[in-house]
Amino acid sequence: MHDITESKKNHLWRKLVWQTDPDQSPLGPFHHAEVYCCEESNGYAVWYVRRLAKDDRRGMAGVESADYLLDFFPKTRRDDAIERAVLVANNAVDVDQLIAALDALAAAGKKV
Repeated sequence: MHDITESKKNHLWRKLVWQTDPDQSPLGPFHHAEVYCCEESNGYAVWYVRRLAKDDRRGMAGVESADYLLDFFPKTRRDDAIERAVLVANNAVDVDQLIAALDALAAAGKKV
């Protein structure tokens, strides 16, 4: 069982969209894409974390690997934040389409 890092303890919902197959690349490099909803000091944030290899052809051209703030909700809208995270992480038929859709949202989001 993996320990949850301190920064992940405030996560309300998380989905790993895609990750490097550990059987094909057991020693790395490790790449992944995920969506999560977490509690912040003044509300709830929906994040897209894009950590793909530079030569990976998934997603939209020109979108860099980074953390992207997709949405922010006030303290009174916790359930709306979780619902938004779930919907954006499950809105495509396959992984390539999902990463492209997340990249499109990221282009309008805030890169951190």
